[in-house]
Amino acid sequence: MNERRERILELVAASYIRTAHPVPSKRIAERLSLSSATVRNEFGALAEAGYLQQAHASSGRIPTAHGFRRYAARFLPPKPLSPRYREKLADRLRAQAGEGMLEQLAAVAAELSGYAVVVTLPADDHLHAVEIHLSLVASRTLLAVVVLENGLVRELRVPLDPAPDDDVLDDAERNLRQLTLPLRQVPTALRRLACDTGPELARTLEAIAAFWPDVTPRRSARAGLRHVFSEPEARDPDFVRLVVDVFEEPGGEAPDDDAVALSLDDAVARVHSGVQLGAGVGSLTLVGPARMRYGSAVRVAGGIATAMRDASANA
Repeated sequence: MNERRERILELVAASYIRTAHPVPSKRIAERLSLSSATVRNEFGALAEAGYLQQAHASSGRIPTAHGFRRYAARFLPPKPLSPRYREKLADRLRAQAGEGMLEQLAAVAAELSGYAVVVTLPADDHLHAVEIHLSLVASRTLLAVVVLENGLVRELRVPLDPAPDDDVLDDAERNLRQLTLPLRQVPTALRRLACDTGPELARTLEAIAAFWPDVTPRRSARAGLRHVFSEPEARDPDFVRLVVDVFEEPGGEAPDDDAVALSLDDAVARVHSGVQLGAGVGSLTLVGPARMRYGSAVRVAGGIATAMRDASANA
């Protein structure tokens, strides 16, 4: 693509993102001091190459998904957030921890970007527990509170009838604390321990092992769907359905090294970044129309990724 066509595509995309209306050749001609006929010819060449399309016969042009991808790529890698937004982000996240951090990340990303946000952490099975506490919360229910190395807390409720006495609970808790293994390896280790101990302690350890996988679910937080529903595209039921489908997805894979990545189909755009929470790395996804404000969206995604990486490094 030559320089003039690149500039025309940029102007069409920026105008359409700003106004949500097809862009006529006259507007581009005035910006570039060209004739409307010349711009129409360039429109035709860009359409033939798959970058622009005509909504209907008498309208101006709008970018295709291919055109938006090329336009959006100019914002990668993202520029840093402004000092004001960096401070606002730091203030919002400073007092949060654990599950509250996940919810706050989604909320602040939606507020700063103006789009729907999904934040997803992978299952915690690769992490280690730093604290484990056992207690009876009912006559037949054992509660295991597991504090993970990323600061999150998991609760595991284990049916156990009859309930073990306090000495057995103390022994079970001591055995759990001595396991310096990733969470996914704990059930197997507990069953091995149960083979070499008394019947009551063995019964307790085996019960915990049976329910242990429930302590490592995939965790997600969502916010800002109302922002997308305020866009002009939300008048189209098909667009709403697509956005809701994306919003309810479990979440994508995080880009490596806090990078920001884009994905785009004909109607819905997504901006992805990795987010670090202690030893865990998850994904943050901004969801909006193809007519997304890509410059600000990628800055927000990149700024949050950087802030979380720095916070983890300084913890």
